[in-house]
Amino acid sequence: MFVAAALLFATPADLLVINAKIWTDGALSQNTVLAVRNEKVTYVGKSSKGLRGPKTRVVDAKGRIVTPGIIDAHTHLARAGVGFKYGLDLRVANSKEQFIELVRKKVATLPAGAWLSGRGWSTESYKVKETPHRDWIDSVTGDRPAVLTRMDGHSLLANSAALKLAGITKDGPADPPGGSIERDPKTGEPTGILVDAAMPLIQTPPPSRLQLREGLKAVVAEANRFGVTAVGDIMDPLALSTVREYAANPARSIRFGVYLQFESPMVVGMATEAKPIPGWFEPRGIKLYMDGSLGSRSAYMAAPFSKPLPTQPADWRGLPRIGATNGLYAQLIKSAADANIQVITHAIGDQANKDALDLYAKVPGLARRRFRIEHAQHLLPSEIGRFAKLGVLPSMQPFHKADDGRYCDDVIGKDRSRSSYTFRTFLKSGAKLTFGSDFPVVTIDPWIGIHTAVTGEILGGSIWMPEQNISFDQALDAYTRTSAYAIFREKDLGRLVPGYQADFVILEGSPYQKNGTNNLRPAATYVAGRKVF
Repeated sequence: MFVAAALLFATPADLLVINAKIWTDGALSQNTVLAVRNEKVTYVGKSSKGLRGPKTRVVDAKGRIVTPGIIDAHTHLARAGVGFKYGLDLRVANSKEQFIELVRKKVATLPAGAWLSGRGWSTESYKVKETPHRDWIDSVTGDRPAVLTRMDGHSLLANSAALKLAGITKDGPADPPGGSIERDPKTGEPTGILVDAAMPLIQTPPPSRLQLREGLKAVVAEANRFGVTAVGDIMDPLALSTVREYAANPARSIRFGVYLQFESPMVVGMATEAKPIPGWFEPRGIKLYMDGSLGSRSAYMAAPFSKPLPTQPADWRGLPRIGATNGLYAQLIKSAADANIQVITHAIGDQANKDALDLYAKVPGLARRRFRIEHAQHLLPSEIGRFAKLGVLPSMQPFHKADDGRYCDDVIGKDRSRSSYTFRTFLKSGAKLTFGSDFPVVTIDPWIGIHTAVTGEILGGSIWMPEQNISFDQALDAYTRTSAYAIFREKDLGRLVPGYQADFVILEGSPYQKNGTNNLRPAATYVAGRKVF
């Protein structure tokens, strides 16, 4: 062992990082030097003796913290690219008037006949918290169809032109199972808001191949900018070829764990037949949906919402997805287990989480399968301990707390809010807490998510549910080592130790100072030992 270690130590590195503070495995170590050769870490220690050769590139970290590359366990890069590069971003709107003005300006840039697409609106931060109506945008879009998706991706606003093309009128169609067409309670006319399973009633034109490629490149660059080097990406089967093409290119700068989303018994076969590119494009499993979201009031709750939307009845409990109630998901989960692939399931409401755990509990050998529940946001207290007991991973998005915290107490009441976003409780229970962003629902910036998990600060600056705050080290571990486990890459990603992939971040700022998580950002991002930001 001594001889092998000495030989490794004496081998000149391709890349040498010095004057660093190496963070790995949930803690800041005393190590100051990191060496890379052939795209992998070969040494982590305190001396660079014997590691410099004539071709060695030396990077002086200047006392900065160096962390493993961020692994975002829950993204939609393939689906988000076109909208990110070409669509309208409504996240910046803070009033009805600004919302309408952003639409007007974007319309002025579009060619004749082109649809207007955009996303990111949420009126919860507006002074007047009214739900958008097609009347808001009809006057500035005219005959041009427009579809604007809410920030959570579980409802959209369509203008009258888009509704007309879809055949949505006061006379029909009826609400599809797991979805709703919001209507004026007096006239029956559609308001323009479609929720969850009703959203596909409007078919927007498909993007071109070029748009798909350029959009993917744009979102990957955005991810790298924030230190993200690997993702668990949820996509539809049509995106597979574009993502695989990207992953086969030597210029690639992010690693994909792939999860297919397709409400069909065929999805398991598609996932097992997808051809991997080892290390870069690795099909892992399938994604299911139990319900919708809190903001759209389509999360499936055990008891009625305290404050449903004006178009919803007083006893509204949300919308369970049809696959959760008609036996399809039970069939898909069994097929996935038989094929030895992973299942990850969206569940936000407390009833949806219980139902998902009940479905998983029927699977033999569940703990070794690493099945996940995505979001795991609002839970019945009796269900929290079941995650660790069953071996199910809570795959959570901490920055969602910053959004939902503004209105959660009003929407479901303070009692139910106390068992929401249970980061600390999950860790105490022994569950493998995993973090991601859910981009493009929110920014892919993990450092903002970490700040939320550590401080409990929500949008607007208030502190919400600080009893669930965790340490910086715990939060970053959930974005590195545990996320690697969540996508079956714990043997080569998520740590800075010899033999692992040389994916790492040189971090600007210190989380260990007072208010230190406020301004963290990457100074540089490396993937396979190559600087990508």
